[in-house]
Amino acid sequence: MLKRLTYISILFVALLFGGEASARSIKAAVDSSQITMGYQTAIRFEIVDQAGAPSEILVDKDAVPAEVELIDWVYGDTADLGNGLVEMKRALIIQSFDSGLYTIPPFLMVSGPDTLRTEPITLKVNPVDVSQLEDINPIAPAMDFESKWYDFLPDWLTDYWQWILAGLLIIAAGICGYLIMTRKVEVPLIPKKKPVPPYQLAMQRLESLREQNLWQNGQEKEYYTRLTDILRDYLQGRFGINAMEMTSQQITRVLNENETTRMPNARMKRILEIADFVKFAKVRPLPDDNHRALAEAVRFVEETKPVEVVAEDGSPAPAK
Repeated sequence: MLKRLTYISILFVALLFGGEASARSIKAAVDSSQITMGYQTAIRFEIVDQAGAPSEILVDKDAVPAEVELIDWVYGDTADLGNGLVEMKRALIIQSFDSGLYTIPPFLMVSGPDTLRTEPITLKVNPVDVSQLEDINPIAPAMDFESKWYDFLPDWLTDYWQWILAGLLIIAAGICGYLIMTRKVEVPLIPKKKPVPPYQLAMQRLESLREQNLWQNGQEKEYYTRLTDILRDYLQGRFGINAMEMTSQQITRVLNENETTRMPNARMKRILEIADFVKFAKVRPLPDDNHRALAEAVRFVEETKPVEVVAEDGSPAPAK
């Protein structure tokens, strides 16, 4: 009976302490047992240990293949399992740049006086399939070190040429704006029309004057003022005579000195004389005189218009 009680006591103590020791464990598994050269994978650990017990995971780095690199540890969650036990999750990132089959030795967990170990881990590293790579560039051609024209420019000019160009453009815009504002340079915003020849312009204005019927409505002074202005402008455009600033006597004297206008000068003289009487003496001429004045003006323009000379080949030569 005493021997049986002793045996039961020893068994109870063994189960008590043995059960506590067997509850502690460490497991290791790799995410992928095959990876491609240059890629990474993780060895994940599940650890069960006493709460608050100092524990450490060790590995014999000399036994780890040199082709496998241990990158970094990642610490995961810790869960309370009860009865003074906790479950911890850890991960170790590994990488390899050499193809082959490698065996990573067991990892050791040291917790107090006890040491637990994992199973060895096998990792296969596959080579890269070069035929499937699309980003492989051909060998670059040799650099051309031939001197360029800008190699001889100062560094400050080549480094800040954008700012220098912008400054020059701003200065040029300022100068153009100043010239335009001061009217030293005229900018034609609307294309100028081709000027009408003096002869055609005079004939158009004379015809317009005829259609206005000024003298028929008692506006003799207005009629002769416009008539003489048309002739004065014609003399300016056709012969360069500043007739608008001349008196009637000065105009007739100048026309008498010009070979082209010497013969028609009599017509101009009669028009100017009657116009002076109307404008300054307030004379009212007869209707026939009014008709005759316009007809004389038309004949004067016709007789003094440029003469078109035909060249020997039949093509028109410049008018005289």
